[in-house]
Amino acid sequence: MNWFTENPWPLLLILISAAVICVVLQLRQRWRAAGLLLLAAGGVYLLELQIVTVPEQLELRLDGIRLAFVHDDLAEIRSYLSPEHPDLARLAEDGLKLVQVSAGLHLKEVQVQLEGGEQRATVHLRANGNVTLRDSGQPMYIATRWKTTWERDGGTWLLRDVQRLDPVSGQSVGVLSAGP
Repeated sequence: MNWFTENPWPLLLILISAAVICVVLQLRQRWRAAGLLLLAAGGVYLLELQIVTVPEQLELRLDGIRLAFVHDDLAEIRSYLSPEHPDLARLAEDGLKLVQVSAGLHLKEVQVQLEGGEQRATVHLRANGNVTLRDSGQPMYIATRWKTTWERDGGTWLLRDVQRLDPVSGQSVGVLSAGP
């Protein structure tokens, strides 16, 4: 049933197409059948809105931490980090001292791999956009690739590890390095 919760559009298109076919072919009881099919499509759509899958939860967490960096909100950033890994908070603070992240920074190609009975997850992503170097005021475009590790603490996903990867080779590079 995972395909339905991740992408309901094929089922919605099938139901709507069947409703249209009922009307076009003028099947007996066509309006009732078409109405029931459209009602079912509406129900599927509303149900899908209520379901938030684990990958969607993690994407929301990633976007939340992105926005916290955009707003220079270290307290908010810390709310996404595992308290068991204080080095991540120091890393975030050092990063905020180096650059101002623009609102145009966007996350792409988010790939979630669940582990340990959906209690741990590894997320690969790209973060592309503009930043401004704080010491010089120099704006620059960055294209980065990341591997993050998350762990569920109660009902909340917390970041426990982050690695910056070379966008081409995939090799680990320093999180705050100026290189690729």
